[in-house]
Amino acid sequence: SWGLLAPTTVPRVEDFPREPHRPMPVAHSMDSCLCFGFLGNLRPLAFPKRDPSKQAEAAEVSILDGKETLKVTFDAETLASFTSPNAETISVDFSSSMSRSDGRWETEPVDAIAQFIVDEVNFGVGEFGPSGGQSRLGYTMPEELLKSKTIQMWPILPDATLADNGFELLNISEALRQQGITETTFDPTSQEHRRKVGNALIEAAQARFAKRAIHLADTSRVSGSAVYGEATVRDTRAGSGLRSAQHIFHMDKFLPGIAKLYGHTTESDGARRIADAYWHLWEPDFNSFGVTKDAALSYIAGAAPGMLNLWVSLTPGEVINEPLAVADMRNILLDDSDIDLVSTHKVVFPGLEDTITVLRQRAIDGAKLMFRPRMRFGEVIMFSTTHTPHSAVWLPNAPTPGRCSAEMRMLMATDLDREA
Repeated sequence: SWGLLAPTTVPRVEDFPREPHRPMPVAHSMDSCLCFGFLGNLRPLAFPKRDPSKQAEAAEVSILDGKETLKVTFDAETLASFTSPNAETISVDFSSSMSRSDGRWETEPVDAIAQFIVDEVNFGVGEFGPSGGQSRLGYTMPEELLKSKTIQMWPILPDATLADNGFELLNISEALRQQGITETTFDPTSQEHRRKVGNALIEAAQARFAKRAIHLADTSRVSGSAVYGEATVRDTRAGSGLRSAQHIFHMDKFLPGIAKLYGHTTESDGARRIADAYWHLWEPDFNSFGVTKDAALSYIAGAAPGMLNLWVSLTPGEVINEPLAVADMRNILLDDSDIDLVSTHKVVFPGLEDTITVLRQRAIDGAKLMFRPRMRFGEVIMFSTTHTPHSAVWLPNAPTPGRCSAEMRMLMATDLDREA
């Protein structure tokens, strides 16, 4: 038999046809290899270019030269099915990895402490925002309005997709490295560094969807003087004046909730309210790409994919605590019939009236909550701004050294090939 050693991260396969009873391919090699991996924890790897029945004999994770590697063993007949049958080694380039722990794939859930809005808070009653004398940018929810619950979180698998799950994994570590940004050089207080992170996130989204990604100004534009293309950084480490983590399950832009808050009924009404609130910040950016306000409304309401959040770890090493948790929308897909499970509120900054939709505890009954264990520098969770509940959570049995992350909200607009 022959062995294949390759890093455990894998690039996403675009536009591969999904067939019944067949998992989405989540790994492939360089063009010369034509090696597709159907990964579901430690399922056999299938190589369907010549014969879908060909499978690897074994797959195991090990450490080689300080790097985690995946070793796949084939029989001679399977190896002969490749386009380069005489090759003794196959080079594979990867960009996202399975959940792992000490060289093993993580498949078991872990306990975490999550927070939700208390039931006593009525829908839309009260508003939030920065308070006088606070030492950090942004805002946090008042503790007296929150209730804690122990939840179980499962590792995100690399075959998760935005369309099926409401989130998926990307990796911009190499793009950052090419700009001189590594876990040892990144300075969260440097606007230049934050813009480089933002540029890498925009390029990653455009490469994923072949659509123009337009950075959406958020509250960091009015609380922090951020500029177009600058990622919003959160740093929970002691002594930082940057934004802290948001410890409450929420959706940034839940269209039915926004519509109800302002006396309307449809998701299009919610999309219009977002654009109306932000247009004085968005208009110059959208004009530069030739995108009108009406077109922006259509993209937001259409959610194909619409508004996205890209959340990237910028923590040296790994995220030890306060990871980002996301709800799998296969088990929870909130819409206008679920208003009683959420509460949408105004978030008021000088020069901007924003909103947030927070979840009540019963909203996650039956939901599968996911996270990226030991998330590394440059790894990204991309999720829907309008549909995916998410929150920072506490891992009760882990140290609390703090973590650094960045996020960027963007709208996927025109097809890039049409722009050309």
